[in-house]
Amino acid sequence: MRLKKYLIPMLACVLACMLLLAGCGEGDSKKEPESKPESKTVTVTDSLGRSVELPQPLEKVVVLNRNVAEAMCVLKIQDKVIGVSDSVQGHPYLGLQDKDLVGKYSEPSLEKIVELNPQVVITYGSLTAGAELAEKLEPAGIKVVLLDLFEQETYDNDLEILGKMFGKEKEASAFLKWKAEKIAILDRVKDLKPEQRVSVFTMTSSNFEKKKWSTRAKGTAPHQAIEMAGGINVARELSDNPEVSPEWILQQNPAALVFAEYSEDVIGFEVGNLENAEKFKEKVKNDKVFSKTDAVKKDQIYIMASDIFGGNKSYLGAPYLAKWFYPDQFKDIDPDEFLKEYFEKWLEVPFQGKWVYPPSSR
Repeated sequence: MRLKKYLIPMLACVLACMLLLAGCGEGDSKKEPESKPESKTVTVTDSLGRSVELPQPLEKVVVLNRNVAEAMCVLKIQDKVIGVSDSVQGHPYLGLQDKDLVGKYSEPSLEKIVELNPQVVITYGSLTAGAELAEKLEPAGIKVVLLDLFEQETYDNDLEILGKMFGKEKEASAFLKWKAEKIAILDRVKDLKPEQRVSVFTMTSSNFEKKKWSTRAKGTAPHQAIEMAGGINVARELSDNPEVSPEWILQQNPAALVFAEYSEDVIGFEVGNLENAEKFKEKVKNDKVFSKTDAVKKDQIYIMASDIFGGNKSYLGAPYLAKWFYPDQFKDIDPDEFLKEYFEKWLEVPFQGKWVYPPSSR
């Protein structure tokens, strides 16, 4: 009787355990194998309208376009850069001198790029054979994105694409909001009548030295800066970078001359004084063509670093132009403050150099 008393509960316990184990086994047999997490990607449409699918996150990037490299500094993602072109590596305030060199932006070394094995190469859309570069690199598993980031009409869209590539959409949006606030100051010239607007002829200082009469017309950043500032580019009916004649310039008789300076010994980030700019101005005043224009007669001769006149920062050059052209409307504005804020807030680089001649002052 005593054995029967304990045997029944023991058997019940064993049976319960067996049923429990059977249930677990049945559950295991029906359990599907765990799926591997899908690789993340993002698809962007670049400056040439190409749809490019990119892996995420992007950690290894080769940059051939200097304007893209600067935009990456604005978005604080320059640490993703592993290789650069010579124009990026040699730039004084981007801080990318220690990155591997892959050649010129127009003639990069495919061997060096493949050796670095980046996830993506970013180059110009309109200045180079970017589509051909993509055809050569993508079979090696290297994506190519074509972005310009130097024309004002497309700059904002290009920056948004760059932000999407690196998951920096909020940062791109914040910068574009700041940029729009700076440009808004130029609304003061919107109501000027055609006869009140300053007519402008522009060319590079190097072309002037060579007496190569080439100007910047519709479709170029200098043209956009002049028009943003309320001026009338006398070449506005032409396109790109047309050759003109001295006779044509005299017929237009511009009220102002603006020279884009590319060298770093006249105007720019590393220039400490304006002595060379003053010497250049004297050459212009004594030139047999320009000396006959109203611009020289009225001493309306201006020199501007190409970075803020013909490049990605032409929206920061436009306030200088507006103040030169219409001093009464902009007497309360110091364009140097805008440029200083750009360098110190967005690039996190101390502001220095001489960017325009004559200098801006209230």
